[in-house]
Amino acid sequence: MSELLIANDTDSFSFSDRIYYRPLIPLLLAFVAGIAVADQLPERLIWLAVAGILISGSIIIYAVNRHKNAKFFPLILFFCLGYYSLTPWLPAFFPQDHANVYVNDPFKWEISGIIDAPPLPQDYRTVCIIDRIQLSRPSKKETTVSVKGKIRAIIYGDSRTLSIGDRLTFESKIRPFTNFKNPGGFDYIRYMAFKRIWGNAYTSYKKVAIQPSANNVKKYLFTLRQKISTLINQSSDGDANAILHALIIGNRQHISKPLGSAFNRAGISHLLAISGLHIGIVASFTFFLSTWMLSQFKPMLRHAWTRKGAALLSLIPILFYGIIAGMTPSTQRAVIMVSVFLLTFLLEREHDLINTISVAALIILIIYPPSLFSISFQLSFAAVLAIIYGTSKILPVRKKPVTITAYFLKTIVTFCIVSGLAIIGTAPLTMFYFNQISLMGILSNLIFIPLIGFTIVPLALFSVFVLLPINSSAGFWGLKICDFILTFSIKWIYRIADLPFAAVKTITPSFIEISCIYALLGSVLYLFFSYTKKILNNETQSKIRTKKKLSQDAHNKPGLSRPLRAINALNGMMPCRLIKDPGEKLSGRQWASILTGITLFILSADIYYWVDKRWGKEDLTVSIIDVGQGNAALIEMPGGKCALIDGGGYSNNEIFDIGAKVIAPFLWQKKIKTIETVILTHYDSDHLNGLIFVLKHFNVKQVFANHEPATCFKNKGFNQIIADKQIPYPPYNDFPKKLNINGVIIKILYPMVHFADLVANDAWRDSNNNSMVIQVNFKNQSILFPGDIMKKAEEEIIALNDNLRSTIMLAPHHGSSSSSTPGFLKYVNPEYIVISSGRQNRFGFPEQDVLSRYKRNQIKTYRTDEDGCVSISIDGDQLNLAPMIGEKIWIDY
Repeated sequence: MSELLIANDTDSFSFSDRIYYRPLIPLLLAFVAGIAVADQLPERLIWLAVAGILISGSIIIYAVNRHKNAKFFPLILFFCLGYYSLTPWLPAFFPQDHANVYVNDPFKWEISGIIDAPPLPQDYRTVCIIDRIQLSRPSKKETTVSVKGKIRAIIYGDSRTLSIGDRLTFESKIRPFTNFKNPGGFDYIRYMAFKRIWGNAYTSYKKVAIQPSANNVKKYLFTLRQKISTLINQSSDGDANAILHALIIGNRQHISKPLGSAFNRAGISHLLAISGLHIGIVASFTFFLSTWMLSQFKPMLRHAWTRKGAALLSLIPILFYGIIAGMTPSTQRAVIMVSVFLLTFLLEREHDLINTISVAALIILIIYPPSLFSISFQLSFAAVLAIIYGTSKILPVRKKPVTITAYFLKTIVTFCIVSGLAIIGTAPLTMFYFNQISLMGILSNLIFIPLIGFTIVPLALFSVFVLLPINSSAGFWGLKICDFILTFSIKWIYRIADLPFAAVKTITPSFIEISCIYALLGSVLYLFFSYTKKILNNETQSKIRTKKKLSQDAHNKPGLSRPLRAINALNGMMPCRLIKDPGEKLSGRQWASILTGITLFILSADIYYWVDKRWGKEDLTVSIIDVGQGNAALIEMPGGKCALIDGGGYSNNEIFDIGAKVIAPFLWQKKIKTIETVILTHYDSDHLNGLIFVLKHFNVKQVFANHEPATCFKNKGFNQIIADKQIPYPPYNDFPKKLNINGVIIKILYPMVHFADLVANDAWRDSNNNSMVIQVNFKNQSILFPGDIMKKAEEEIIALNDNLRSTIMLAPHHGSSSSSTPGFLKYVNPEYIVISSGRQNRFGFPEQDVLSRYKRNQIKTYRTDEDGCVSISIDGDQLNLAPMIGEKIWIDY
């Protein structure tokens, strides 16, 4: 490959030689860059990319035929190919018969499609991905449309009989996926689009017509996985059962949240993903077994084909196991890397890890370009690259062991080094995606990789794929032994994870910060171990003496100005000179020193920016967070103090935790880990449930709530976390109803202090009408948060307060017609109203008559379901309203 890319002429040979020294690496980077640009600019460069493919391809063919230098044109070609490869997943290029065209159609369709993946059973429903879809109107069944793309069918009821390959026919609307539109939020629509899934369809199992599938490859694999699953269920239970499912067939749906959290905090979650460890065990076993078998045949020995034949035979079980395991990105990477390694025996070429990983990445991206944005893809390759780079710098400088004890200690140290490199290499991405770093990772890996990786995995695979076909009883007892060892291991995993220092929650780093961290880690590692190698070779002292002498000579060198003499003197005192003489090339250590300095400067500027933005701010910022059907607002005050009013939430945090998935990422993205005051307007789940995660994982100084007797004890998790963390939680009568925090005045206007005494006599004083009403004042502007109060409460608060005038108001009760009465609107007289409600919510909020009422009163309205998060900034006499989507407004008062 490199011969085609390097010119014959001497002028450009050395430059091209450096770029294409390992030709797959620059080509891979160009391909990755093309995919990334296509994701950000999906429509603007498509024709330019097509033209680039044709032109650069033609130039490369011409260069190859004429033995000329292709120079940068291979990079341009792969960049354009990367860009073009992503277009089938981008909405701008969908044909008219694509499923996305029919999403959000207001009418029902008769949907017929084939189950494309194993059905996913949940508590009271089953989720199926259906493909090869045909649509027709229930009233016009003779007109059928074949549709490209997939949809997700959510079937309520007992549907355990469904199988991959079955054709389902049912009636439903096709609903679009939705995002929580907050800065830095997870793009769920994009995530599902990369899976080629474009909408949801809901139905009942009783209303589904099922046509069982004929036998095919997918059906056979599904049946085989079910048989293995049945054996696992017979031989184990609980958490051990869930882990065996993950290790053998790659099925992680049985992993409970507490178990997954324990593995994450212990730093060993990678053990649950079928990756290089598992594939390597299968490859090693089959390779050595095949080598032994083939060595029994003299013709194979005579032609030196024992290892070559063993390599070919080993590919079969590797591919089979990868397919059985579901071919996740980590499995794909491992299968491809091991396969390339085995093929080196056939080609009789030296194995190069960097080239191997480049081949694996390029093949995965060519087959499925959206893999680039997969968390598992990024973590998998980051870990492998960190190990390869780190061990290439660390292990060569270590002395070879002489005794058995030294060899044993070297093995342990090497194991710890590899684990540490993997943890460090994935740390920036772990911070970005999971906001957590495990501090027990090296110790946990030292204990549990031998137990689970080198004991459980080979024994479980041997029991299922070797013993089970021969003797089912032997396979059963093999898994029973695995269950025993896992049960013991899991107890200790939970104990390690429960340690308060096992893991720490982190803020979300930006792309620039991640890039700088990786650059700094790489350059510091390079510098540190290059100097360590010198010390071990006993060359350091002589080099220091030589540098001192050179610096003295340079200081007195004629023809140099005084500043240059000073620089040369400084160079003499440095471990490696930063400034070279004209025409002299910089060494690797000098480039690393320069890179270290640049990254430290950028990180220092970044830290200064965030410190000034947080603690140096002089304005008030209020963010009405998009939490769907619920309320949540973050208040950032001058001097850096924060308050959170409500936290949104769904009725069941087990299904979807707004606090973990929406509120916490929003705060971490703003570099916030401490909240001075949490204010809960009332105890309904759409205001409270998102706060549970916040209280557990953030430093909360105090919690204010109305302590309504009928509801305050219903959510035991909320009260338990407050008690466990000893967060001040004063009764409603005891905390101040007016706070002055750096010029921001927070008033609690409602309910009355003695409202609890009136609940028994006034039926209308329910949870909604007892909501705390908060007014936030800064300079000459004010924002009103009325919770879910309705007509009666609105009338009472008018009678109790002389002045409710507010520039901005959060719509009472999400825009319900039971609230926002004309009298209340007149008394508050807001210029802007923000409605916090969910898309297509079952309550129909905001209701049309309320929207009309706002319009008649000439109130500018924003909606989180349409406009996303609304950020309000008050600085002196200027008011700034900035919705996530739509026009931003600046007003001078």
